[in-house]
Amino acid sequence: MSFISEVESSIQTIFAAIGNGFQMDPGAGFNQIDSWINHLRSIDQPVLRPVVTELETLRRHIEGNNAAGMAQAFQNLGELTAQSALTTHNFSGEGDKAREFSQKLIAAAGNLRLIAKAPGAGAATSYSVDAPKH
Repeated sequence: MSFISEVESSIQTIFAAIGNGFQMDPGAGFNQIDSWINHLRSIDQPVLRPVVTELETLRRHIEGNNAAGMAQAFQNLGELTAQSALTTHNFSGEGDKAREFSQKLIAAAGNLRLIAKAPGAGAATSYSVDAPKH
């Protein structure tokens, strides 16, 4: 499985957790995010440091059940992913997958913004975010 495929699978796990309002197990999202943070830190590329910082921010917002904060973090991650894919052009399609993935993150951000603006949004809110489709 390629790294992009692993990331997509992980995002689907997080989206499922968000979609259940973290009523099942918020640890599912934390485990995925922590795995990415550790993986990206091990690569130790300066260009990835903003992504790691934003993942840490996303983790804090998930922990606080803050839909508006999660929306902004997903937006920022989508933009950072798109920027990183600008120079990725190869026959394996990794750049295209990263660009598609960035669009999914930004779409999730939009859905979370709507949820955050809904009356009664807060800790008891059940989030509904469409999981990315392959």
